[in-house]
Amino acid sequence: MDPENAFAGEGLFPDVQPWDAVYDALWVSHSEFWLAAGDGPGADIVTAIPEGDSVRGNGEAVGIPTLGSTGRIAAVLSVWEAPAPDGQGTLLGTSRITSLTRELALVNVEGREPSPVLVLPDEGEHEVRVWRRAAGSVDDPECYDIRVWLCPARE
Repeated sequence: MDPENAFAGEGLFPDVQPWDAVYDALWVSHSEFWLAAGDGPGADIVTAIPEGDSVRGNGEAVGIPTLGSTGRIAAVLSVWEAPAPDGQGTLLGTSRITSLTRELALVNVEGREPSPVLVLPDEGEHEVRVWRRAAGSVDDPECYDIRVWLCPARE
């Protein structure tokens, strides 16, 4: 499955473009997957298991719940220079993740090596917001729009 095709005709970024975006497709099991700091493997996903239908983070990973217990999903992971505009679908929540390597990747329970990596313009703590669009038919994947931006400096 080409993940970009799953988002064809969506108009994901109609008014403003992200700094960068990557598309991914992966098999999920146990009704969850994770956005992880670094290139994926080795992140602590155990303490970031999503609760119900909401994302849950622990600083180095963000757990994302799925509707189906197992199946293929498509995702677009984008980074923004300012707070991202709202996506389409059901908002699953907001969390934070810290990337010291400027890399973020999606992983499943098995860890998933290798996977596409989103390279961030800056290291540090980032805000993460996730939207889900349910599958349109049995043959379509669930789609996830994951938007990331640098947290504002704290005083």
